[in-house]
Formats: sequence, structure tokens, C-alpha cells
Amino acid sequence: MAVLRRCRHLNPHLSWRAAVPALVVAAGLGALPPTLHAESSSEASAPEPVAEPAGADAEPAPPPAPPRVDLSSLQVVNGQAMAKTKDGSLALLTLDVKLQAGAERLLRRAKPHRGAIVVTSLTSGKVLALAELSRDTSGSGRVALSYAAPSASLFKIVTAAALLEHGKLAPGRTVCTQGGERRIERQHLEAPKTGAALCAPFGAALGHSRNAVFAQLATRHLMRDQLAAMAERLGFDQPLAFDQPAQMGHAELPYGDLEFARAAAGFGETSLTPIGAAHLVSLVAQRGRASELLLVERAGDYQAPAKLQLGEQRIHRETARLLTRMMEVTVSGGTSLEAFSRPDGKSHLPNIRVAGKTGTLAGKGGQTTSWFAGFAPSRAPQVVVSVLLVNDVVWHFKANEVARDVLRLVFANRAGVTDPFAPEAERRLTASAELPHAL
Repeated sequence: MAVLRRCRHLNPHLSWRAAVPALVVAAGLGALPPTLHAESSSEASAPEPVAEPAGADAEPAPPPAPPRVDLSSLQVVNGQAMAKTKDGSLALLTLDVKLQAGAERLLRRAKPHRGAIVVTSLTSGKVLALAELSRDTSGSGRVALSYAAPSASLFKIVTAAALLEHGKLAPGRTVCTQGGERRIERQHLEAPKTGAALCAPFGAALGHSRNAVFAQLATRHLMRDQLAAMAERLGFDQPLAFDQPAQMGHAELPYGDLEFARAAAGFGETSLTPIGAAHLVSLVAQRGRASELLLVERAGDYQAPAKLQLGEQRIHRETARLLTRMMEVTVSGGTSLEAFSRPDGKSHLPNIRVAGKTGTLAGKGGQTTSWFAGFAPSRAPQVVVSVLLVNDVVWHFKANEVARDVLRLVFANRAGVTDPFAPEAERRLTASAELPHAL
């Protein structure tokens, strides 16, 4: 500052910008590089540009992007799944041809109005099966990748994660409820004061899909913004990490206490695509980390990454661990116990622990949305399975039954796992399916 004051004393009308050269001289910085001296002298010429060696600082070219594929052109060539790209060339897909054929067969047997099956590998991020069926559209990926159905009770996964992280609730916390099996009313927002009540640990509520538990706990322990933030962290209303254009789903959370409680329990305006449901449960399976899903193995200069592409941590590892245990209840004693059990009471998947979540929601016009999304083996996850069935008034299979049979195909080589297409199994299931279930 003293130097600057001296410069102004020499010329009181000198601005601070014009004083900079004088400041440099007055400070005695005579050993500055020539280019800086040139900037303070109108007579100095600009330095000659130095030619850079060719490619010295050239940035490496970005890797080729995976091409978009037309799934309506899906075909098997020499035992490999292929589909056409925009330029008409064929791309090699990640699909397991045998599993893909089995998934398509299971979907046809289920006879939904609209449905999809997605199976992904948790060790590579690759899509192993992507089957869909619709009476309205052709098989172009519109159901599996773009059709956003009501998420129903799958949204309880989001609410449970928020309660564990924001509400600091322990799974052993006892919660008492009364009613709420079909819909949520205002009396379900608080613990019952009189009459018979069902009291059970919070950790069992997800597997049994107890609506009133989630309505009560969300009302007491969560702000709307906390649940909305958790939905966003888990991928709702965010671009899906996938090499094809696809939607995750949408979460719209109301402000009113009753409507908010209903949304937290799975009765709100929230939606998921089948690929989005697979992404949601994969976050739990991967200890809270997101990963990129891949459908194209090779096309032109593009080659899919050899290793799983893990992303950021979306929920705490401990939250993911607790959610896994809560989702195991679904199959071991909750809403999918019957579907995963043989007539003799033994498991269709012996010695394979499964974590999952069901969702069922009756809509207008008599159609019912049926969901199952889960992963197995739950303690050392290998695959994710997501099944959506939009059934008419008369239906033949539920999503958890189809998911069970998908997993039987995946783990066909495990001891005690039977073939869902074996003649005996086919006869029994066909007989059951021929006796349609009415809502």
C-alpha cells in the first residue's frame, strides 16, 4: 500500500489500474519474466508463439458410446442375442439366450394384459433377460424400459430407508396398528388407543407390507422433504444409469398429512418402470451404491466395460444391510412365503435366501398392478429380478409367482431346485391357471 501511495503521489490522477506498472517498478521487481515487462510497455513486441509438438497436449478421444438398439428386432444368431442399431447393423446384446427364452415363456404363461421381466447381473451390471408382453404395443422395450406403472408397495422400500436414516428407527422397534390392510384413513396415522391391536417389530413390516405401520411412522418421524430427498437419492425423477434410453419412475409427494401418509405406504402418485424397479433393489443389494446397467455387449468400435461400473453411495451401507434383512422376511414369512413354498412346505429354492418386495394395487377399470422386485442370494447377491404384471379382472399369476420361477431358471444347477417347465409342474400350474382368479 505504501508503494501504491507513492505512485499516486507522483501522479494524483493515476488510477489503480494504471498504477500497476508503476507499482511493479517501484517494488523493485526487475527480475520479472520478459513477457510481463512487455505487458507494461507499449513499445515491447508480443513474444513469438512457440509451436507445440503435434499431439503433445491432445486429449484422448472419448471411448465409443453404446448405440441405441431396436428391441423389436431382437433375434438369436449363432446362439447369441442380437438387435439392430439405428444404422441397421447388428449389436451383440448382454442377454443370456436361454434365460431370455425362459422369461418370455413364463410371461406368455402368465397371460397379463401387460407385463415385463427384467433380470440383471449384480457382478457385471449386464441385463441377462428383458422380456415383455403387451396387448397394446409391440415388443420394442416400451413396457420394460418406459412403462411407468404405479409403484404400489415397492415405494415402502423408499419409506423404510428414510425411516432408518432420518427417523433413526431400529428394526426392533415395536409398532402397534389396527386395520389399514386395504386403505389408509386418518385413524391409522396414530397408534390405536382402544381395541385389539397388532403389535410387531418395525423390521417385519416391510416383508408383511403393513400399510398402517408405514403411515403411522412416516407421520410421526418424517418430513415431506426428507422422504422426497430419499426418493431422489434412490433414483426417482433422475436419469437412469443405463446404456439405453429408459425411465426410472416418478415420485409425487403431497403436503397434506393424510395424503402424505398414504403416499408413504404406497398409495400415492408414484410410479416405476420394470427396469427402474430392478435399479431400486440393486441399490440395496450393492450395499447402497448405484451401478450402471448394460444391454449392449459389443457393436462396431464399442465394447461394454469388463467390470461392474459402480457409482456413488446413495444410502448408508448399514441402511442397505438392514433393508436386506427386512426384505428377506417377504419370502421367509411374509407376502411371498406361499408363492416360494412347495405343496410339502419346502422351499422352491432350497438353501437360497431371497430378499424381495411385493406390490399390489387395484386400479380403475378393474386392472390390478402386481409387482415383485428382489435379489438372490441375498447375503451374496448375484442377480436382480423385477417382474411387473398388469392383470385384468380375471388373472392367472401374480408377479411373485413368476419371479420365483425366473429364479428357478437362474439357479437351475443348484441342488434341489426344480424346473418350472417340468411336465409335473406344468400340469399343476396349468390346472391352477385354468381356474382364473377374480378380484
